[in-house]
Amino acid sequence: MCGRFINLTGINSIKKIFDIDSSLNINLLSFNISPSHNCHIIFKKNELKIDAAKWGYIFNDSKTNQEKNAINSRLETLANKILFKESYYKRKCIIPVNGYYEWSVKNNKKVPFFIHLPPAEPMYLAGIWKYYDYKINNHKVFTVITKNANKHIEEIHHRMPIVLSRYEAEEYLYDDNSSLLTKNFTSSIESELDFFPVSKFVNNPLNNSKECIKPI
Repeated sequence: MCGRFINLTGINSIKKIFDIDSSLNINLLSFNISPSHNCHIIFKKNELKIDAAKWGYIFNDSKTNQEKNAINSRLETLANKILFKESYYKRKCIIPVNGYYEWSVKNNKKVPFFIHLPPAEPMYLAGIWKYYDYKINNHKVFTVITKNANKHIEEIHHRMPIVLSRYEAEEYLYDDNSSLLTKNFTSSIESELDFFPVSKFVNNPLNNSKECIKPI
């Protein structure tokens, strides 16, 4: 799964990387982006665009009649689930990150790990987006697409977000037939991912400093 990530790449750098012409000039840098936080997403509407979006699809669970926040969408089922299907075929996005956190559970203890392309190089998470409520405003929300973890990441958790290189990210956004992300999709950068344990300082979503990614 994916429950936290970081972004240290400024918006002007992101716009240069993807040749995006946009007046949006707000940096959303953070060492601890959590569900319901806003961050940048890149999507295609004739051409590539960038905007801020809130992490998570709010929905009402019919079984419990409770409001829930879906922050991840599973690659294996997103093309069939009502909550995600339309977004997957019509509203793909990528999320610029410099790494993400995952918690390993061993002996009933949860240990946070920071997973990244050394040394925290930019990479991109595959996602989908939609309008929160277009009748009210044009605010966007998104989820991160996850898949079964590779053998390397499996040491920490059985799921992982789909990570993309800069070129894979652009290919994903222009993939109008939704044919790129097969159930066996493996990014060219997966083998380069590295990880190390970090302190429980990151557990508090209010903590936002370099201390979050300090190795222990």
